[in-house]
Amino acid sequence: MKKLFFVTLLIQFNFIQSDYSLHPRADFVVNELVNSHGFEEEQVLDVLKNAKKQQTIIDRISTPAEFTITWDAYRNIFIEEKRIKNGKKFVKENLAILEKAEEEFGVPKEIITAILGVETRYGNIQGRDRVLDSLTTLGFDYPRRAEFFRDELIKFFILTRENNLDIYAVKGSYAGAMGYGQFISSSYLAYAIDYDGDGFADLFGSKKDAIGSIANYLSIHGWNEGADIVLDIDHNNVRKPYSLEGKFIPVKLEEGENSFYEIQSGDTLSQIALDNDINLSDLIKLNGIKDKDVLMAGKKISINKKSNKYFIGTENFIAITKYNYSHFYAMVVYNLAMELGL
Repeated sequence: MKKLFFVTLLIQFNFIQSDYSLHPRADFVVNELVNSHGFEEEQVLDVLKNAKKQQTIIDRISTPAEFTITWDAYRNIFIEEKRIKNGKKFVKENLAILEKAEEEFGVPKEIITAILGVETRYGNIQGRDRVLDSLTTLGFDYPRRAEFFRDELIKFFILTRENNLDIYAVKGSYAGAMGYGQFISSSYLAYAIDYDGDGFADLFGSKKDAIGSIANYLSIHGWNEGADIVLDIDHNNVRKPYSLEGKFIPVKLEEGENSFYEIQSGDTLSQIALDNDINLSDLIKLNGIKDKDVLMAGKKISINKKSNKYFIGTENFIAITKYNYSHFYAMVVYNLAMELGL
């Protein structure tokens, strides 16, 4: 009987906790919307009450791909035949508006298209999470960045009102990003533009608005027309001069993967190193080999085929990181743009 009572109490507690209108931090959101933006208190509380906590959203934002997989694996997700083919098709079908944006904002059409390709496969996958649930879950139950997401929640209320959107129906990413270009609420309000002339900045249904808005965003965040995006660093020529103006950042990417070799009878460590294009001393160090002349047939040793590549990210690379601060992201946008003809 006591166990049943405890379970019932636990269920009731969880239900209460998922009612975000009762959350201790809800007062800040309500007061800001009512006192600064003219919302009705009852309306705001009703919306918060009907938001649903989604644990899967917390799980996903805690393990973003940019920080949980290698560069090679990340690159292979986006630089693949279908995405490249569809990107070229998108450029061809939207060439006039892309060229207009490039002329007006100085951002290459391939960069604009690459961002659309990485973010939503050119608008085809805009997200399946209810944005209201994403922002309330992260704003009230994700302490690490709760303040940021509560602010985005406030802006989401404003965005849906200004654009006559159903606050319960808007869907996007687990982090609350929306539309073709996956703009968060604050970016939507600040940088989205009406580029098709219908009087509204519609990033959900208008390719033209999405193209213009991405170009506008990058332009405002420092895009330098005609300048390089990434510079390769030549390790074989450390004296090579680089002409750098403005801001730049160093970029390091680890490529390749670990593999193993099974020692065969008669093998020598020198020959194994030569056959696998690895320095003998590196092979010895990697495997902690004490005596290079004593090898055991059948034993597997590590053949490290990883290597570091170094780049200089220019102001334009930095502008892309303002869209998504991951170096992986900025580099894959650049790589996809190159595949599209940049």
